[in-house]
Amino acid sequence: MIADVIRLRVLDEVTWDGAPVPGERTHALLRGLVEAGRRGLSDAALVDEVWMDEPPANPAKALHVVVSRARAATAVDAIERTARGYRLTLAVEEVDAWAARPEGLRLAAAGEYAAALPLLERAQPDDEVVAALLRSVAGVHGVPAALDRYEAYRTELADRLGVDPAPELRALHVELLARDRPVRAGLLYEASRLIGREDDAAALEAMIRSSRVTSIVGPGGLGKTRLAHLMGRLAEQPVVHFVELAGVTSPEGVAVEVGDVLGVRESVAGRLMSAAARRTDLVSRIVDQIGTAPALLILDNCEHLVEAVADLVSVLVQRTPSLRVLTTSRAPLGIAAERVYQLPQLGLDDAVELFAERATAARPGVRLDDEEVRSLVARLDGLPLAVELAAAKVRVMSVAEIERRIDDRFALLRGGSRDAPARHQTLLAVIDWSWNLLHDEERVALRRLSIFRDGFALDGADAVVDGDALTALANLVDQSLVTVVEGASGLRYRLLETVREFGQMRLAESGDEPATRDRLRGWAVGFARDVERRLFGPEQVDMMTAARAEEGNLVDVLRAALRDQDAPAVVALMACLSDFWTIEGSHLKVVNLAGDVDDVVSSAEVEEELMPLLRTTLAAITFNSMIFSESPTERAQARLDELGPGAPGTRASAQIKVLQRARLMENDGDADRFEELVEDPDPRVRQLALQWASQFYENQGDLARAQLAALQSLDILDDRDGPWTRALVRSQLSGLLQQGGDIDGALEYAEGALPTMEALGALEDVAQLKAVLAVAAMEDGRVEDAGRIFDEIAAADSGVGVFGASIIVLCGRPELDLVAGRIEDGLRGYRHAVSTLEQRSFPAFGDGITVAPWVLFPTAAAVSAHLRHGAADEVAGLRRELRARTPHILENRHGFLDYPVAGSVLFALAEWELVHDPDDETARRAIRMIAIADRFGYNRQLPSLSWDWAQELADTHLPGALTAARAELDGRNGPELRQEAHGLVTELE
Repeated sequence: MIADVIRLRVLDEVTWDGAPVPGERTHALLRGLVEAGRRGLSDAALVDEVWMDEPPANPAKALHVVVSRARAATAVDAIERTARGYRLTLAVEEVDAWAARPEGLRLAAAGEYAAALPLLERAQPDDEVVAALLRSVAGVHGVPAALDRYEAYRTELADRLGVDPAPELRALHVELLARDRPVRAGLLYEASRLIGREDDAAALEAMIRSSRVTSIVGPGGLGKTRLAHLMGRLAEQPVVHFVELAGVTSPEGVAVEVGDVLGVRESVAGRLMSAAARRTDLVSRIVDQIGTAPALLILDNCEHLVEAVADLVSVLVQRTPSLRVLTTSRAPLGIAAERVYQLPQLGLDDAVELFAERATAARPGVRLDDEEVRSLVARLDGLPLAVELAAAKVRVMSVAEIERRIDDRFALLRGGSRDAPARHQTLLAVIDWSWNLLHDEERVALRRLSIFRDGFALDGADAVVDGDALTALANLVDQSLVTVVEGASGLRYRLLETVREFGQMRLAESGDEPATRDRLRGWAVGFARDVERRLFGPEQVDMMTAARAEEGNLVDVLRAALRDQDAPAVVALMACLSDFWTIEGSHLKVVNLAGDVDDVVSSAEVEEELMPLLRTTLAAITFNSMIFSESPTERAQARLDELGPGAPGTRASAQIKVLQRARLMENDGDADRFEELVEDPDPRVRQLALQWASQFYENQGDLARAQLAALQSLDILDDRDGPWTRALVRSQLSGLLQQGGDIDGALEYAEGALPTMEALGALEDVAQLKAVLAVAAMEDGRVEDAGRIFDEIAAADSGVGVFGASIIVLCGRPELDLVAGRIEDGLRGYRHAVSTLEQRSFPAFGDGITVAPWVLFPTAAAVSAHLRHGAADEVAGLRRELRARTPHILENRHGFLDYPVAGSVLFALAEWELVHDPDDETARRAIRMIAIADRFGYNRQLPSLSWDWAQELADTHLPGALTAARAELDGRNGPELRQEAHGLVTELE
């Protein structure tokens, strides 16, 4: 647009209407007039501009000649005479230097940064131009380049003028920092301004920067949580996780909640036997997930679990080098690393501003007398919640009336407990005053609804209130005592934390608490049974959404039922939650409760109608403890054996039959034990047996049988149990095909499973399936698409799946660099991936094979990648480690072995031998190792482990030898070749 109207250009070559203007002195004249702008230049100034240090003998005559030449080269009226000299008559848009600023600003505002950038680079750098320039640099060259540009500008200002950039530019700098560090999990953005906390935010920024642990301490209602969210948004750390602990009711639940927010979960779609080697403690997994990168972990509402939080934080800061922790609590943690920030009350002026803003929002046009407002808020002790609750009352009262009511309430409550802090008394006065404005039915509703710790829906409210709660609930919303949130499950209601505590106090005083808790338990059990009944059916997605919304309440009731030894309630609640967590992939939550549930239900007698739920519960805790814990629930297993599978044709019966067979297989490693179940008359049993058999065959390296079993399992499915099982088997097939090098087939199954897994909220499975999409895009040369998918995986999953997305992200990004031609970056990334995984700690299991999945596979891929790009020397140490570890892993003929991972190691070690100019005998051994790796079903999901390069390498040394070796080994499986593989590796130098 700008190019269409510009006539005079001086920023590069001097031209007029696109034609060059001749003469250096004419150029100097035009550039001088352009720089002077509308005011023009005097004759003397122009002479200095044109001739500089060599003025002509007759300056006036010489200047006139140059002006005439300039007019001849442009237009007669382009330069006009003024009283003191000359100036240009052209419009702003006709001169490139003049048009640069407005046009650059316009283009930047429209988001056309590539077009705006060259114009803004040439414009005078005022604050508006610099802001637009920084945004344009970020849009064209990336946020880091914009941050560098800001820092250069800041330094130049400080050196030249001794000042900082303007506030607008500093705010933009904060925005750029946030964009440069995009992981901000769980943070909320303010619907209204946070008033009066600028100094606190600055002090906390400095404290977080200098201390490992910072605690914001103060009474309820002071705004600690909102301030913590702000600190998360302003954090310098590239990764921020916000963990809400208000819904956690037991010390052991703290680590589980932190792990859940960080994404530390397992996937049923992963290899079960590989998962058995992952029985690691939760704290170690959290440490692994946090890693060594700078991160900020925010733990909100710690006061009811101070000791458990203190213990966890102490471990985290001792075992992670760059983690910062920010907590909010009513009491300090009391650990050595902690610095306490006692959050002050709002100052009077800030409290007045807060009241005025909230009151105006509640009733636009309300009359606010400054003296009346100041008098009122001075009585509220600077507590934001008290100010906001009082401001909401202007809907129905004047400020003077509000103050009179508060006067009465203060007087009443001062006669209460002297043990309560003064600020608590004031806050209670505000809430108690609101309480006294309610009708009796609303008071009953509020105190009964306070029993919900994690919010509630209307059906839960009806049950707990013991009648139609809608009218009372609507009035409580109007009184700002209940907030409304609309989410995936529909409308939900929440009480402000302090309001809920007040309601609980009133509930206890009323003597109504036992009956209310009974109603809550009755509702929760009914809800759980209804969800469990419908979870495996056509409503599966909706039931997952419903269960997720009520998860916190269900867990609260379950823990209370466990304390009361209420076996029927425990059975109903655990059956629902364990199935929900299984689909979601939150197996550690099942494990965390397994012991307590085992204590209550393993010897309990329950009614016949609950027997299917009892079997479901026992199967869930048995399965999850067997796979994901070092402490199997032996009593649950024994009770399950005593009860038997139950009535045929049910999900529980099929699960128990297959689970019992899997326990036998775990003892002897014979995957063929499932073959008997494949002939079972119940299609559910046949399908599930084939599904599990597929996973065990894969683990033995028999990819063909694994694929066949999975396909047969898929054929049996009829979706009567909902879409999850089909999506799960499709996920298995996708992994199997990718592992065998068939990326097109893997992509087809991944794309078929992904929408269902996303709808169900199965986050770990979603990450693994997206990893398939990323590798497919990478192999197609769609580098940008692959990078975008890797970014999505990292943001949502953060690479926590040990065999799934984490290795794909850690090794996939280097592969992406290699595909894009960034060889050094790719190889460096591979070495970093191995180093990162080496640092992960896992408990020792027997012969130490637990390192294989996490370390051996990426190490093999890294070695192979370096060999293929002529950088063997960079990984000589990694090769030595592989050579040293592999015999130990292979030598136990009866111990557990992940054959595909072991095959990848054999493959990389053999390639190393072939790259280093071997003699014929050495080459023959290496080729034999490659053929055995093939029979081990070595994992080919990464391009650097592709078969073709190894085939060409082998044929270079001994043409046809690899083809012959594969033919000779055809029909032999991994376990049969294990001992030979051990001998070949042992012979390596």
